[in-house]
Order: sequence, then C-alpha cells, then structure tokens
Amino acid sequence: MSLKNMLASLTPEEKLDALDILWRDLSANPARLSSPDCFGDVLAHRIANPSCAPRLPIDAAFDDVRERLNARRDQG
Repeated sequence: MSLKNMLASLTPEEKLDALDILWRDLSANPARLSSPDCFGDVLAHRIANPSCAPRLPIDAAFDDVRERLNARRDQG
C-alpha cells in the first residue's frame, strides 16, 4: 500500500496524530532540514515585533491549533 493510500484511509484524528508524529520526528534534527530563505524574513519580523499574546506550553499550543483546525473544518 502506498503512503498516499494509507493516509487517505486514516480518520481526521489519525491524520492529526500522524502530523504530530512527523513533526516531532523532523524537528528532532533541525540541522537536517533547510528552510526557505523567506522564513528568515518572517523570523526577523517576529523577533522585532513580538506578540503581546500570552505564551502557551507546547501541549496547550497543540490543543489550540487542533481546536482552530476543527472549527475551520466545521465551518467549511
């Protein structure tokens, strides 16, 4: 079974879990990944203009993103 077919057979919750697993795996060795040059501009802007929003612990941030994605999906 191809990866594409395997992913197509997953539920939305399983796909989010897969994204979480992939992200954690990829981010474990950031030196292996190169970012597009435009990301440097975005980072520089964010460093120069920090958000006033309170910071969340990583688990709470993941939950927040999932809730936002689910709300968007429910609206569309």
